[in-house]
Amino acid sequence: MNNESIRVSYGTAIVLGLLKARQDVPPTTAYLLFDKGCIGNCSFCSRANGNKESQKLSRIIWPEFSFTTILEKLTTVPLPFKRVCLQTGFNPQMNDILKELVKKLVATGISTSMTLSPSQTDLALEMLAMGIDHVGIGLDAATEKTYTEHKRKNWQTDWPSLQTLLYKAGSQIEVHLIFGLGDTEEDFIKRIDAIVAAGGKVSLFALTPVNGGEAPEISAYRRVQAFRFLCENGVISSQNCRFNDGRLINYGITETALVAALQHGDAFRTSGCGNCNRPYYNERPGQVFYNYPRALSTSEFAQALSEMGMEMTAELF
Repeated sequence: MNNESIRVSYGTAIVLGLLKARQDVPPTTAYLLFDKGCIGNCSFCSRANGNKESQKLSRIIWPEFSFTTILEKLTTVPLPFKRVCLQTGFNPQMNDILKELVKKLVATGISTSMTLSPSQTDLALEMLAMGIDHVGIGLDAATEKTYTEHKRKNWQTDWPSLQTLLYKAGSQIEVHLIFGLGDTEEDFIKRIDAIVAAGGKVSLFALTPVNGGEAPEISAYRRVQAFRFLCENGVISSQNCRFNDGRLINYGITETALVAALQHGDAFRTSGCGNCNRPYYNERPGQVFYNYPRALSTSEFAQALSEMGMEMTAELF
């Protein structure tokens, strides 16, 4: 354990002073990655099946450093981050090492989150008992069809297991969903609704096509992004919405109410645990942000509303 190494996101390494480079939007959470020997087979992950050749996860490069060095940097005053997120690969044989990493992170006193698989719900409860304050569960796909195709795991066991976890610890659970795996807006929105109804929240991602496929249309992403925000804030549920051939066409509220509820663009910012902004996780610098890692300007908010592709009138949708 003393010689254990861990990966950190490129932006995190810059903030910690481990790399020298400029970045226009620094991360507000320290993102760590422990995925040695991952046996997951997710279609969209460049590090699936224990692939050690790729230094990337999504669009981010993850250089490797001594875990001891990372702990020293994280706890040097003034503290560089208010939160640490330990992202993990799926490999039950690594659980003992993972628990040791968690003990050391929790001992720093810095708010700590981690990510696990839907088949690791018992481990999630154990991690919460150890002092982790939030667990992200990588459901990723919204239906059995896309889950089987892209996660290549058993929906019939994993979704009920996740539901049980949500009912036990929903306020501490962030379910990761990736839009762009083939789910319709309607199916995706109904899954968000089910997660929120069970007490959880959703961390929303756009598919990053590092292994092929296509990134989702920005208009469709904006619509589900807005729904997630409205649903989590108790403004609407999927029952308020109308769909046409799987496409969201109506939120069931007026334009005035919709624009006000989107809170100057907060709906289009990164969703996740507190202080999480994940800059450039889903897009390259210079591209339109799927998830804005900072507050939107007035013009950016207007652009995001336009990108939703809905007829904006003063009438009811």
